[in-house]
Amino acid sequence: MAQITEADKYLIDQIRRGNADGWSQLVARYQGRLLAFARGQLTRKAEAEDLVQDTFVMFLQSLASFKDEYSLETYLFTILRRKIIDLYRGRQLRNCFLNDVYSPDPDSSNAQVEVRSDEPTASWYVRRDEQADRAKAALAGALGELVGRLKENQNFRDLKIIEMLFYGQIRNKMAASITGMDEKQIALIKHRMIKDLREKLSRLSTEAASSEPPDSLLTQVWEEQRFTCPKRSTIGRFLLGTLDEQPWHEYVDFHVNKLGCRFCHANVEDLQKASEAEQKKVQQKIFESTIGFFRPGAS
Repeated sequence: MAQITEADKYLIDQIRRGNADGWSQLVARYQGRLLAFARGQLTRKAEAEDLVQDTFVMFLQSLASFKDEYSLETYLFTILRRKIIDLYRGRQLRNCFLNDVYSPDPDSSNAQVEVRSDEPTASWYVRRDEQADRAKAALAGALGELVGRLKENQNFRDLKIIEMLFYGQIRNKMAASITGMDEKQIALIKHRMIKDLREKLSRLSTEAASSEPPDSLLTQVWEEQRFTCPKRSTIGRFLLGTLDEQPWHEYVDFHVNKLGCRFCHANVEDLQKASEAEQKKVQQKIFESTIGFFRPGAS
């Protein structure tokens, strides 16, 4: 699970003390990537800007309950995406580009049908929400362990596959087509990973391990925690071509360009714009420092 950076901790501390400069720095740090993500999901520029503004407002309103150990970027992206969902309730939002090409089977459904004879009470909703929170927390812990082990062993083949299946909701057949593997191999890897998750869940929560996690919950938890999203600094090194380790370079290329994680693609767009702005800034400094070498009217 991504942790908050020391720089973000410092800014949040300044904001809690009422320091406006700290708030200005935080907005400047995250505004670009949030706007890039919103514009990728919405057709109207004004709507994207309004929702990003609302995201920062909601962050301030919820600052008292924000836990400093969580990634601030993930927290802000989560707020923004929920606002986009509220705006386009009923439309399917895509987390990755592969979904635009390999969408789930039209006759499949992750909907959970629940039959109740009586009208549920307020306490029923409270119990349901508490159970859902416990299940999500346990699943997040189990997925974090699983992804961490795959990264440590540099098992990027399996990591790419479960990323497509759990995060992108790509079907086995399509994952096989993308990877060039046999569909049975994909199914075997998925079965092994589900078994591994069940064993981890049994240690973390007996309730959560009672059944196989539905694809919708896997995707939701994966999206909220962003287990496989590279750090912004790693994406920056990838763009500059200075990510030395070849396996990691190939994986980041898959995650950003092939899978097309929209959260990371928003970071790419923001980094590219920042790079262009920095180049112009350096160029301007050079011009200013060398202007004395040129005499008016000199050819």
